[in-house]
Amino acid sequence: MILAAAVLGAVIVGLVRGGSLQRLADLPLRWAWVALVAFGLQIYLIYFPEPISAGLVSPRVGLLVLSYLLLFAVIWQNRTLPGVWLIGVGLLSNFSVMILNGGYMPITLEALTQAGFAHTALGTEAGARVLATKDIILTRDATVAWWLSDIFVLPPPFPIPSVFSIGDALIALGIFWLVQSGMRVTRATT
Repeated sequence: MILAAAVLGAVIVGLVRGGSLQRLADLPLRWAWVALVAFGLQIYLIYFPEPISAGLVSPRVGLLVLSYLLLFAVIWQNRTLPGVWLIGVGLLSNFSVMILNGGYMPITLEALTQAGFAHTALGTEAGARVLATKDIILTRDATVAWWLSDIFVLPPPFPIPSVFSIGDALIALGIFWLVQSGMRVTRATT
């Protein structure tokens, strides 16, 4: 949710500052189609989850790794664009904590409750999935690299209550920077 808000906010701020959507469309993004494939894989993982199982690494984790490798390739191809390196650091942060915790983004039941989303948890026990997300319920003590997980809460009455990670915040800042740079009006020199 925070990423969608970052894109929308960046476009609105860009327009208010006199920027152009046409200039944004002309941004020289390379391998954008690869990013779309990666996002497609992640949407599949979110909306068609497999049960959590102990033991062997699941195909789900393989698809998650593939989706992130594709995103890292897109970041590398666009590394000279403003803000892209920040997006890459955020992706690496999220990828790391997910891999360290079995391929899911850890979130506490308390954080879900503070944001008003406790009803989306498919259980209250450790390891329960959160509906339509890549999240899994884990306590702070049970989470490897807890500081990288979904720990920041924007509770109601914020217009878009959510729980997000430092990686999400870095991605959002990088997107904002990239969109602002892409929309900026070029000044005529005299």
